Amino acid sequence: MKMRRFMALAMATVMGASLLTACGGGSGSGSGSETTTTAAATTAAETTAAAASGETEAAETEAAAAEKSIEPTTITFWHGMNNKQEQSLTELTDKFNAENEYGITVELVNQGSYSDLQTKLMANAAADTLPDIAQAYNNYFTDYVDKVVALDDFVANDYPDWDDILESYRTENSEYGKITGVPFNKSTYLFFYNKTMFDELGLEAPKTWEDLEHIGEVILAEKGLAAIGYDSMCDMLEAALRQHGEQYVDASGALFNTAGGLETLEFIMNLYNSGYARLVGEDNYFSDSLSNGMIGGYVGSSTGVSYISTDIEGKEFELGVCPVVGDKTNAAYNAGTNIVMFAKDENNQKAAWEYMKFMTSKESTIKWAMDTGYLPIRTSAYESDEYQEFMAGDITAQAAYEQAPYGFVSKASFTGSNEIRNVVSTTLNELITEKADAQTALDTLIAEINDVLQ
Repeated sequence: MKMRRFMALAMATVMGASLLTACGGGSGSGSGSETTTTAAATTAAETTAAAASGETEAAETEAAAAEKSIEPTTITFWHGMNNKQEQSLTELTDKFNAENEYGITVELVNQGSYSDLQTKLMANAAADTLPDIAQAYNNYFTDYVDKVVALDDFVANDYPDWDDILESYRTENSEYGKITGVPFNKSTYLFFYNKTMFDELGLEAPKTWEDLEHIGEVILAEKGLAAIGYDSMCDMLEAALRQHGEQYVDASGALFNTAGGLETLEFIMNLYNSGYARLVGEDNYFSDSLSNGMIGGYVGSSTGVSYISTDIEGKEFELGVCPVVGDKTNAAYNAGTNIVMFAKDENNQKAAWEYMKFMTSKESTIKWAMDTGYLPIRTSAYESDEYQEFMAGDITAQAAYEQAPYGFVSKASFTGSNEIRNVVSTTLNELITEKADAQTALDTLIAEINDVLQ
């Protein structure tokens, strides 16, 4: 636009110079009249050119506005957030509903747990009644990825700061050969522990497998408690395999039927068979167990910190948070869903995209992270003064940031991958309950995983 205006003015200047030359402007009895005439012509040309440029600019602005035009509409967002997470989600959505210029209303529909959400999405995919947008892991929609709206054009034309999104999240959302979503509630698994207990027993935060075994031995002997639990058994297995330099699973089957795979199972089964670790049972998550002094520590999502209570009467303690342990290498499981679009109506697609941009903006992801314990999805958000100040006073955010270089997102997103997650979790629970040896555990897991893919 500026170039057009510059060219118009340049043309007017050239025309004025030509008139000066043609009229013999310079010295002589008629030069004053000729100069006045030339100046008037130049001014008229500039005015005409500026007006034309202005009309062109206005026309282009109107065309762009027409293309972006969104009719007032209501879109549905299925999610699995609860407690503080749902409160923050509601606050952000209320802000969007009140401030967007198009009359878009986003209706939040809580579907319960992630498992409930996944089940309902699968059922509605079969019935072709999916919501406009939903939270989803990539392995939720392996069987109906064709129903996911590709966001490539939206990103290319209306998301100028896509590169500000952390690369791992961009890669994750391009796994199917198209952009299937935008990152939302991202977390990493950390080790939460009773620092008061650790200090009393002369223990420090664990860094290695050997540290964890030592802590388990001491806490069991001195307190009669398990030192560790894992909120997610399948994620624990994949992380441990990666820490030991082994692979987990792909569409061809289990990849850890190796000497290193057996060594990994020896480490895991020893933790449980020795009483250093225990299963979560009916609690589903270990935050309550830690809050009530029933376990020394546990590995769970960074957002789980909002469920830990350190001031229950008679059980007060100081909370410690650190990265998960490593072995041959460091590896920590990163979790959390993306926002995926299913809307069929073009107007609702445009409306949904406005909301998705809002929820992934720098301002929104900073608020979301500080409210919930999830992680900012943008480099600019991590580096902002606001988040840096928050992180300086928040041990969970500090541990997550320290762990960021070796966090990983599971690549197990293929047909059957979600069933494998369920099978691995169930099988490990059974093996631990039966106090199986490492070889039996390895053979059983390999067989169960491969059976899913036959």
